[in-house]
Amino acid sequence: MSELLEVEGLRVRFRTSGALRAVARREDDPWIDAVLDVSFRMREGETLALVGESGSGKTTLGRAIIGLVRAQSGSIRFEGSELRGLGDRAYKAYRREIAMMFQDPVASLSPRRTVRGQIREPFEVHKSAERDGEAEVRRLMDLVGLPHNFVGRFPHELSGGQARRVGVARALALSPKLIIADEPTAGLDVSVQGEVLNLMSGLQSRFGMSYLVITHNLPVVRHTSNRIAIMYLGRFVEQGTTATIFRSPAHPYTEALLGAVPRPDPRRRRKTVSIEGEVPSLKMRPRGCEFHPRCPYAQERCRHETPATTRLEEGHLVRCHFPLGNGHRTS
Repeated sequence: MSELLEVEGLRVRFRTSGALRAVARREDDPWIDAVLDVSFRMREGETLALVGESGSGKTTLGRAIIGLVRAQSGSIRFEGSELRGLGDRAYKAYRREIAMMFQDPVASLSPRRTVRGQIREPFEVHKSAERDGEAEVRRLMDLVGLPHNFVGRFPHELSGGQARRVGVARALALSPKLIIADEPTAGLDVSVQGEVLNLMSGLQSRFGMSYLVITHNLPVVRHTSNRIAIMYLGRFVEQGTTATIFRSPAHPYTEALLGAVPRPDPRRRRKTVSIEGEVPSLKMRPRGCEFHPRCPYAQERCRHETPATTRLEEGHLVRCHFPLGNGHRTS
């Protein structure tokens, strides 16, 4: 498989106050880093899951890749072409190849458009008039399992699962090579979550697109992703194959996230590693390792020195002074 997406040293910053207010408040740096020094690669046909708590920067990263927010530094290369710094008109061409499924399945649809209009919209935006619009709508509805008699329904007349299927159809409309799926199962019943994930997996097997799945729900990605990247305060703290992350997490934050996953076997006792305290403010990042105020294994070095990224094995990276399994555990 060839490289599809390459992100290197990406940084996305947002202003916390205007220039005049910053001067009045004597703020030297009126910015926060929502995404900081993020690097990863994706191959064709692969699923990469971005996992972390709310506010970790997952959605901002996804929006930066598709050009909905601007990155201040770093690189975003899609099939070898640099995307960062492109204007809206130039970026529009790449949005035929990169699609996004937004988090709320109903609210992400226009309340004034029917299902037919929702699915036809990508063709209208990208002026794909050479296609038979009605035939394409029917084809896409068949692909996602929606009855043709739903074409005249409005979003408020759909269930969450049905609305999500419309979102999948919209994302598929222009045959993209990469789909960024932001919390694709959010707000859905467990049985419907399984249906949506099976649908996405089946479409990937059929068409070979890649998925960048943004989620806080580790069970969602266990059976659907090839690799996982764990985000905390805008940084990747661990990356690895799904099998490696679930078998031997190396970062205490990853261990805690996995410890919160329920297991169906009552004979297996689960070690619970709680995450103490609240997520720190991006404006007041802790010194040293940014996770140390909540880490049960923190040592003096963690409080003062920012950890570098360490390669534990091929494809398994961790940003931690004392990776688990390497003398970090104290119990």
